[in-house]
Parts: sequence; structure tokens; C-alpha cells
Amino acid sequence: MAGRFAPSPTGPLHIGSLYTALASFLDAHAEGLAWRLRFDDLDEPRNQPGAKSRILRSLEAHGLHWDGAVERQSERLCLYQAALETLRRKGRVFHCTCSRKVLAESPTYPGHCRERVTPIPNAAIRVRVDDAALEFTDLVQGHQRTRLDRTVGDFVVKRRDGPFAYQLATAVDDGDPSIVRVLRGRDLLANTPRQLHIVTLLDLPAPTYAHIPVLLNRAGQKWSKQTGAPAINDQTPRDNIRACLTLLGLQPPDLGLEPMIEWAKSHWHLSRIGKQDQAFN
Repeated sequence: MAGRFAPSPTGPLHIGSLYTALASFLDAHAEGLAWRLRFDDLDEPRNQPGAKSRILRSLEAHGLHWDGAVERQSERLCLYQAALETLRRKGRVFHCTCSRKVLAESPTYPGHCRERVTPIPNAAIRVRVDDAALEFTDLVQGHQRTRLDRTVGDFVVKRRDGPFAYQLATAVDDGDPSIVRVLRGRDLLANTPRQLHIVTLLDLPAPTYAHIPVLLNRAGQKWSKQTGAPAINDQTPRDNIRACLTLLGLQPPDLGLEPMIEWAKSHWHLSRIGKQDQAFN
């Protein structure tokens, strides 16, 4: 049984991604789980050359050692295709040729192409949603309830330009019976109902979710590659880990890197983490 950390190789680790990686690592170990590493690398144009190797080096420099082989979504395409075929056999997908202009006119998918079940060229593939409320309990954010038909409508599982969509690939990967705990940033909470919808349609087991607050820069934006977050300094791992532990509600003693991480494993508890995003300058 395992938890997992799944960065996108669009650049090096920054303080926000290290903070999430550390929380995921500690949470898995505190629960007696393995901690697995997966690269969500399906969006090839956004992948940065050398980013995977650099991320691996940063994790190792900070004492965050993963269990088992590193997984890559780009090497799991056959699993996503099999999942798509299952959805097709169940009559849950259709082919959509709606333009961006048409889609922009409605807050949710308007349903124009719902009857197009036969494959056609130059079309996205969408999965049908129904009007039932989808509910789950997040270990940090509490009880969640939503209606996909009112929030997003039928959503894309395979893009018009070819790649499998994030929602499908992540649902299949996190629906692996060995993945029992998914800790990630609160910014991904809105994706969870869509992934749970797919997990349910595929008869996969759903993991337990914990969405922790994200770190914000001075402009109130999430620390990310898109907002110019600098790469983490691998030469100061002890200071970086100490800063992240403080942000995660822990007050570590003055220890070296490895003893500090061992201390954090034994003192970790999700109840120390608040629900709101935190400023970190």
C-alpha cells in the first residue's frame, strides 16, 4: 500500500513543490505506507528537458527517498487506452467537435455532441456526467459535495490533438489498488470529483484524499513555475526542509537533515495543517 507524489516535469522543484512533496512523504510514512514517485508527463510540449533528472536529484538531496521504480505516465498509455475502451463499451463517452467559441458561451459543456458515439476525426472525447451529487470526505478540507452537471458538465478524457487528458490518466493511476492515499495541493481539489467519477465508472477503488493549503507569493499567487518560482537550492536542504516543516505546523528541533526528517515522521499529523493557503515570501 502506498501514497504518491506526482510532479509534472515542466521545471525544477521550487519551495511550493518541495512543501507538497515533504507533506506527502511524511503522511505516507506516518501511515506505514510506501511513498511512490510518478511523473505526470503527458503534456509533452510543456515538459522541460532535464527536468525529471533535476527533480530526482533535488528529492534525494533533501532526504526524500521514494520506494520502488519511478513511474511515468508517458509509459502507461496502454492502460489509459484500455480505460477509454471500457468507457466506450459502457456507452459513457462521445466525440466532440465543438469550437472554443461555442464552449465559451456556456459555463458548463452544453451537450451539443452527446449523440456522436461513433469515432470521427479531429474530435475530443468526452465522458458523460449525470445529475447525481458526488460526495467524498477530504482529510483536510472536510466533507465535499458537488454536481458535475452543474459545475463542468461532460468533460474531456482525450484531447482533440491526441494526448489523454489529465483527468483520465490520473484517475487510472490513482485508482491502482495499491494507491490508498493521495495528498496534494488544495488547488487540485476541484479536479477530484471528475477523477472520482471516472474511478467509479471503471469500477476502481478510490484512494483517500487530503488536499493541503498551497503557498502564496507576495502577489497572492500560488508558488509555481508559471508565476516564476525559483528553483529550490539543493545546497541548503536542511534549511529548506526546516522551513517547510514550520509551514506544515511542526516546530522541529535543531537537528541535522536526516534526524530532522525522522523526527518529523513521528510527529506528523494532518490536524496540524489548516485549510487556508499560506503566504511565504
